[in-house]
Amino acid sequence: MLLAIDVGNTATILGLWDGKRLLERWRIATDPMRMESEYVALLRQLFDLSDLDAPDAAIVSSVVPPVEHEIELALARLFALRPLLVDAGSAGLTVDLANPAEVGADRLVNAVAALGYGDPRGRYVVVDFGTATTFDLVEAPNVYRGGAIAPGPRTAAEALSLRTAKLPRVDLAHPPARAVGRSTADALRSGLILGYASLVDGMVRRFLAEAGEARVIATGGFARTIERVCETLDVVDDDLTLKGLRIIWEKRA
Repeated sequence: MLLAIDVGNTATILGLWDGKRLLERWRIATDPMRMESEYVALLRQLFDLSDLDAPDAAIVSSVVPPVEHEIELALARLFALRPLLVDAGSAGLTVDLANPAEVGADRLVNAVAALGYGDPRGRYVVVDFGTATTFDLVEAPNVYRGGAIAPGPRTAAEALSLRTAKLPRVDLAHPPARAVGRSTADALRSGLILGYASLVDGMVRRFLAEAGEARVIATGGFARTIERVCETLDVVDDDLTLKGLRIIWEKRA
């Protein structure tokens, strides 16, 4: 069994694969202060509560180096595993940039997973709603072309709350019924949900205008909310990153 771990700036996603079957999926807060022994205890608890056998392989993608290091130590201590760490080389992609090392591991993993869709057009735009909202262009058979980065909706909401005296934190789980908010909370939801939907649709259309037709795949914690008000998303795949990690492992195993 393969333990796949994606360390993001806000959340860390763990998935246990038995072949192509995802047995379990966990989401925990990313904490740069968490130590090896804490990860050992956390992993042991997760596996015990789910009544799962120990994995015999592991793969990690990370954009938070201190967390990656502590998880690597914990996997060695608890499961005697040395994980495959994803970078531009191990992802098996041709990164068509001057400096391939600049691309975050999570974006490379998503690109690999998108290629697994096998769309006859051979071109994909991946939109990942995380701490940042990222847009990536991928072309078959294995070329990462580049992308764009914007603040994520929740990041923007937190910034507004911290930097303004009278704007409250608001729940972003549900889109507002109308664009014209009749309260401060509704006005914030309009800007942060409907506004981001317009940002996404606008960016995707620009990508398609430059690159040609493509399948548009969304993932990340905000994707299910935004899909209700976006016009350009073809599919939302909650497990896209975990699938990409599995595919990378399978190709190198």
